[in-house]
Amino acid sequence: MRGESAVMKNRGNDDGGRILDVLIATHGPSGLERVAEMALPEVAGVGYVVTWQLSAKDSVIPAALMRRDIEIHKVDSVGSSSNHNDGIALSKAPYCLFADNDLDYTAEGLMAVMDSFRSHPDVDIATFRHDGEPVSYPADEIDFTDRMPKGYSVATYEIAARREAIKDIRFDPNFGVAAPLAAIEDGLFIHDCRRAGLRCRFFPVTIVTHKGISTGYRKITDCRVAMAEGAYIRIAYGWKGYPRVPLFAWRAWRSGRMSLVWGIYHLTRGFFSKYVALHRSAQSWRSC
Repeated sequence: MRGESAVMKNRGNDDGGRILDVLIATHGPSGLERVAEMALPEVAGVGYVVTWQLSAKDSVIPAALMRRDIEIHKVDSVGSSSNHNDGIALSKAPYCLFADNDLDYTAEGLMAVMDSFRSHPDVDIATFRHDGEPVSYPADEIDFTDRMPKGYSVATYEIAARREAIKDIRFDPNFGVAAPLAAIEDGLFIHDCRRAGLRCRFFPVTIVTHKGISTGYRKITDCRVAMAEGAYIRIAYGWKGYPRVPLFAWRAWRSGRMSLVWGIYHLTRGFFSKYVALHRSAQSWRSC
């Protein structure tokens, strides 16, 4: 975690009572107001760890967040990946669930996360469904440690983890919002977990509603997003994966998300970028 964390509200529940920490990444002067609008449910065994980047000076904590199960930390880092990494470093519960500031949770969804780990003691990474974009999910519960189901990709707010299992794994701060390559941090995190041999399993249970539109469903007009996709292809498939670059661009063009020639160009830039080697070395960011 970069810099010092200023705890604005102390942990209310003692750590022994926490089973699941929901790690909420937010930013900007209005960051806490967005979290307050989430109307976080009070659930036995669940705590909320809010990491707040670019916070305003002399900010007042919204009344909705003045609760024993919520703690708020000002952090000095920049970017969505670093924000999630700060949450990992600050979490103390056995399980953690990654979150942004535009989600709606239910008590039933959060209890389902805890129950999934309890009933599957061998699972390190659990992924779930969300209501929102028309995502293609596997039809049934499935282990994807060795092989990802065809057409399945994971959003950050669908990922939960045993905290001990990811003690040496972090989100790559070169990927994601406010990073040089502005996407695919969630896919890389899952890739690294699988590469590290962590047991990964998808549960066909809806745990959250996403209010906005994820980067993966928006039109790609930022070259940093296209480059991120190209870099991911190289990291995941190596040199032999290059034919996937024009294939990705063609599919995105067919769906109206990307200009074909522009897309091939920037995907190729990402495929050959320095961030592939930086990710593989991992020494600069895994030691967060």
